[in-house]
Amino acid sequence: MKLEDIIKLKINNFEIKPPAKKEMIEPNPCWEGYEAIGTKIVDGREVPNCVKIKDEMGVVKEGFPIPSPSGDESESDYMSRCISEISGEYEHDQSIAICIGKWQEKG
Repeated sequence: MKLEDIIKLKINNFEIKPPAKKEMIEPNPCWEGYEAIGTKIVDGREVPNCVKIKDEMGVVKEGFPIPSPSGDESESDYMSRCISEISGEYEHDQSIAICIGKWQEKG
């Protein structure tokens, strides 16, 4: 049965109408944490331009302490310690971004 035939059907004397275009919701074609901003050409095809959502990354919650690197601590040791200490409060990617920023402040 074609869509046009389904639309013409009547149930209990009410005509079935397709939803208005503004009511149709398109699924996000990008991974979680990314949003489509326009399109781009990849291998000759037009595809969504998926861009990382920045407003959540690196936002430090007020009153939640971020551990500081100690003087003799290596970057990898600090990152491991920092991420493990704040991972309960932040998403994994956020923890990484926050700890990198804190390490760079040390410099």
